Amino acid sequence: MTSPSGGENRRRRPVAVPIAALVAATGLGVTAALGGLAEAPQEPPKQLGPGATVDQGEFTTTFVESRTAFQPDTYGGPGKHFVEIVLKVTNKGEKTVPVGSPWHGAERGLLFGAGLLKVTPEIKTPYGPLSSVATQGVPSQQLHPDVPSTVVIKYQLTEGQRAPQQVKLDVGTFEFNEGFSHELGWVLVSEDPSGPPTVAAQVTLPVRRKENT
Repeated sequence: MTSPSGGENRRRRPVAVPIAALVAATGLGVTAALGGLAEAPQEPPKQLGPGATVDQGEFTTTFVESRTAFQPDTYGGPGKHFVEIVLKVTNKGEKTVPVGSPWHGAERGLLFGAGLLKVTPEIKTPYGPLSSVATQGVPSQQLHPDVPSTVVIKYQLTEGQRAPQQVKLDVGTFEFNEGFSHELGWVLVSEDPSGPPTVAAQVTLPVRRKENT
């Protein structure tokens, strides 16, 4: 009986497998065994206190203190009570910029103030926080390049609202973005371009109570 062509004694042709493919396959096998591909965990925000300095990219900011303040009414009314946050800010950019305003509730902040992402507990104010630069006792809105400036952010307390014992600030950072076709300038850093800004640091400040506040 004649054996059919290609029977058991027929030699098989060797198949060449690239070494790189074997290495890749081995790596994928190990990755699968360890639970699949995973992104590196995001670094948690730095936990800081009074006097801490944060490099925000476009600015260097020292968190001096938080305190209560009272503004009497010139017409004999009850006056206004505030929680103030005092900062020492240096504009590292090449242009003078307004101080802007911090985030408040669901509303995005502006300019330098946009880097202050959140205040905990939230201090609900009638018109949002007020920001100014103290220049020889005269309020200003300008942060000049390379000039350390004292910035005061004021949260007006509503009637019957008490100042908290402390406040915690979520702080973001800025990076210079040139864009594809035109210069975008300084923008807040975000791990996800479509998500919220990244919290680089959290600064906790006790609220110092002044007399009559």
